[in-house]
Amino acid sequence: MQTLMITGGSRGLGAALTLHFSTVGCNVVMNYRNQGSADQLVNEISSSGAAGQVLPIKADIRKRPDVQKMFTQAVSQFGNVDVLINCAGVNRDAEFLNLTDEDWDTVVDSHLKGTFICSQEFVRNSTTASGSIINLGAACAIQGRLNGANFCSAKGGILALTKCMARELAPKFRVNCLTPSAVDTEEVRERYALDTPAGLQKVLAGIPMGRLGACADVIHMVESILGAEFTTGENFFVNGGEFMQ
Repeated sequence: MQTLMITGGSRGLGAALTLHFSTVGCNVVMNYRNQGSADQLVNEISSSGAAGQVLPIKADIRKRPDVQKMFTQAVSQFGNVDVLINCAGVNRDAEFLNLTDEDWDTVVDSHLKGTFICSQEFVRNSTTASGSIINLGAACAIQGRLNGANFCSAKGGILALTKCMARELAPKFRVNCLTPSAVDTEEVRERYALDTPAGLQKVLAGIPMGRLGACADVIHMVESILGAEFTTGENFFVNGGEFMQ
């Protein structure tokens, strides 16, 4: 039985991945920051009769001691962590000239530093000396966007980090990036006012597929990446054609 660790695993895409993989029989180490959302998801999974076990661990992925303790606990319970999915991160948008040092550090550390630390500890704690890492990217890492210099820079760093890790950790570990956009989650709905007709139409106008992405679309891509054993260092888009490269 495979064991996955999903950072930021109690909300948004992370929660959808936690629910899916536990349902199909995998063990999932669910890293979380918000106790309420974590408890709610664990209760949902328990009541669903999921075949896999879920181990919720509260840890600040920006702090190495927290991450080290998390992996020690995970390996103690499941024997190994086979897959790491780096989903955790926060947003603090502001115009470039109004971004504070704290805005920068909080966002860059939660995305980029957290991915770095978790990936190092994943490899160091592997009992099989093999595995797969999937990092969550963003199209703005390539094209930029307004009021998100901290977020875009962090995601650009993750894309570069993915390629560096893929080269250094091959052939035992595969490292890839998954870049979703316009996926129907609570955070995306709030950011783009998708609950209003005007907000929804504005977003849909830029998507050739003519609809929002579903969490299931991201899950399918994750499964495809995990099954692609000769693929590493790549960036996979799930965005209905909104951004093409």
